Amino acid sequence: MLIDVHQADEQGNVFTLREELFVYWNGRIVVVPVGFESDGASVPRFFWRVVFPPGDTKALRAAFVHDYLYRKYLEGWTRAEADELFLKLLLAGGVPAFRAVLAWLGVRLGGAKAWKEGTHE
Repeated sequence: MLIDVHQADEQGNVFTLREELFVYWNGRIVVVPVGFESDGASVPRFFWRVVFPPGDTKALRAAFVHDYLYRKYLEGWTRAEADELFLKLLLAGGVPAFRAVLAWLGVRLGGAKAWKEGTHE
């Protein structure tokens, strides 16, 4: 996965996708387009040692796909499915199961506002 990293705001790094990212899951395809930006996995700083920091390379693919699904409300996707795919991609990327489950719990418990702020497509 090719990405650019740049400082974009006071919260830290923003990662920009430089090639399309394809994910096939449960009979559906998600295509994250070139130029899509993500802040990585939005893990609060005090949890970095327990979970992982936002730019952890093992978590970036999952973060891009999850952010894309949350922002674009692709037809047929629910928030629970987006969160489940996030967990699956974290595990596939090599994030240890305990840390991946903690990250998944974080999006399940704290992601409702971000999901509601997305755009319908």
